[in-house]
Amino acid sequence: MKEESIDKLNSLFSNLKSEEEKLKASQEKQKSEEDLFVEGFKTLCKNLIDPKMQEFRRMLRQNGFGCKITINEDSKSGTGINAQPNIKLQISRNVDSNFYTNNKFPHVMFTADKYYKKIGIHLDTVFQNGEGTAAMKEQSYTLETLNEEIVEKEILESIEKILTNK
Repeated sequence: MKEESIDKLNSLFSNLKSEEEKLKASQEKQKSEEDLFVEGFKTLCKNLIDPKMQEFRRMLRQNGFGCKITINEDSKSGTGINAQPNIKLQISRNVDSNFYTNNKFPHVMFTADKYYKKIGIHLDTVFQNGEGTAAMKEQSYTLETLNEEIVEKEILESIEKILTNK
């Protein structure tokens, strides 16, 4: 092979490797940004959302309602479906409800979308009678904009909608 052809091929291989390295570096950066967001969400859950949910849980239980708070990690099911990290407050009209045998209770859930770096709120007002709604609220937040006042307001509005759904 001519020296000129060898040089051309070597240049081509070098360019391909550098493009591949750039792509890999970009993917790693994106992954680390996603990981940082998820870590930030976990911290927010631990320091802000969970304590606020515990306050509401105590009041609900004092007034005859059952409650369960669950925190779920980022996971992938066997079907390949990604579950976003979330924290959920479920509510029952019976203080002695067994949340472990039936998971279909109305709830307010804060979810972390690591791809868009947004925190959304899912509200489900459907009791066992089958009436109500379940959907993500339009408003979403960032790690920086979600504060104690907003968390309290969102939980309170959600509980009000859940409890007034006959």
